[in-house]
Amino acid sequence: MKRFICFLFAFVLLPVVSFADLPDLSGLSYDELVQLRDQINLAIWNSQEWQEVTVPPGVYEIGVDIPAGHWSVRPAAGCGPEYIIYASGIKDQGHDIDLFAGEHIMECICDPSAAFYSGEYKTMTDIIMESGHFVRLDCTMIFTPYSGKPDLGFK
Repeated sequence: MKRFICFLFAFVLLPVVSFADLPDLSGLSYDELVQLRDQINLAIWNSQEWQEVTVPPGVYEIGVDIPAGHWSVRPAAGCGPEYIIYASGIKDQGHDIDLFAGEHIMECICDPSAAFYSGEYKTMTDIIMESGHFVRLDCTMIFTPYSGKPDLGFK
């Protein structure tokens, strides 16, 4: 009896799913498609199911390319020692961070599997990133939502 009810339920829902229309994107311009892709990426990053994303080297605007928030950042496997720089200004037509445009954070981090790793390098950092600021990554980095400081076991 349970199998029959499940089969009937699936049979009833099958036409509903098959008639669902996908949006027609063929009429959108290149700029509209890029804007839609950016909105989708931000929605994915802000969803509860998202856990981490790998970001290639480059300069990114917070709130546009990377959502504002508190992030834990670590280098990709074998990467480092390299810098992550967070600041309020950019220069060279957006290709570099302006270290003189206000406060900035500069961290040198290294993946433990990197050839030049030694105990003196940090393996990750966490930064509260605000909209309108910029981050420069010198190597591929992995962004994870900040989950708090680790419990050290003190009572």
